[in-house]
Amino acid sequence: MDVMLHLGAHRSASTSFQKYLWSNRVRLAQRGLTSWTPKRTRDGLMAGMVRHPASITLEDERKAVRSIGRMRVEIERLDRAGQNGLLISEENLIGSMRGNVSDTRLYPLLSERLMRFKPAFEGRKLRIGFGIRSYEAYWTSCLSRLVTRGAPTPSVDLLDFLTTQPRRWRHVIRDISLTFPDADLFVWPFERMAGSPARQLGVLWGGDCRGLDGGDAWHSRSCNVWQMNEILALRGEAPIEGGPLETGAHWMPFDDEQTAVLRAEYRRDLAWLASGAQGMAAFVDGRPTPTPSSKAAQVNGQTMPEIRPDRADVTRTSVKYAVPLRGRQNGIEEGLGRTGAS
Repeated sequence: MDVMLHLGAHRSASTSFQKYLWSNRVRLAQRGLTSWTPKRTRDGLMAGMVRHPASITLEDERKAVRSIGRMRVEIERLDRAGQNGLLISEENLIGSMRGNVSDTRLYPLLSERLMRFKPAFEGRKLRIGFGIRSYEAYWTSCLSRLVTRGAPTPSVDLLDFLTTQPRRWRHVIRDISLTFPDADLFVWPFERMAGSPARQLGVLWGGDCRGLDGGDAWHSRSCNVWQMNEILALRGEAPIEGGPLETGAHWMPFDDEQTAVLRAEYRRDLAWLASGAQGMAAFVDGRPTPTPSSKAAQVNGQTMPEIRPDRADVTRTSVKYAVPLRGRQNGIEEGLGRTGAS
């Protein structure tokens, strides 16, 4: 029986994928695939395992040893029951959003965290799936989620640190590959695969994915500015300023220069992946297939498919509904946000 790991990343449609697996768990089990989502992994199965390496106690180690044994027994039981695959979707195996922001690094202790799980999968063929996202959108989504959970709005210094932090997706992918050198690692971009959990499942599992529910669902989206201001108001804090703040406008705390740097680094990641990722990972670019439409062009007497915008290729710029981040002291109101992002 093969084991598949879906490692996130956070804020890269991992919740949508997990809800898709959970809602179809019975049908998938009947087809030979058992899925472990956070409803299973965070219910004692991995007790003592998901810990910051610097905070591990002796009691955590004792629990971890029992958890490894419990996981191996469960995997063996599923194998004997005739299941041909186990898919584990748990993004916290590699770190946390709060940890990334507080450390101002992108999953800085990923290798140390994943090494604790290696004994559980010993002797099994591994397939690993990992979604990445443009940095300005990734960090903004993390910060938005943390603010809604009680964290303060980010300072200018924090935004600068997140922009210049040295770890990029290519470094994270290298760490995963080095930790599991014999695994098949697949990487896809959020911009093309976010609303398609069925396509993500198809990358990891070669079984029958037809007739499943919620194949185009998208859950746990970031709050818009209106929703964030409601939360800040309930906490007695100053709102995000700017206007007009119409419903649906999304928050973008990074300025134009920071955004340009972050997008350039993401393009480097995509180019590295497209060139083969040094043999460490297979890149599933998720590029949509052109489809004919009523507006199809005529070329040499033949109908050509309409060329539609591709979110992963579009260079996003400021829009008229820019939402500035409060707290800048340069006296210049700059457009730091735009609608249409997530």
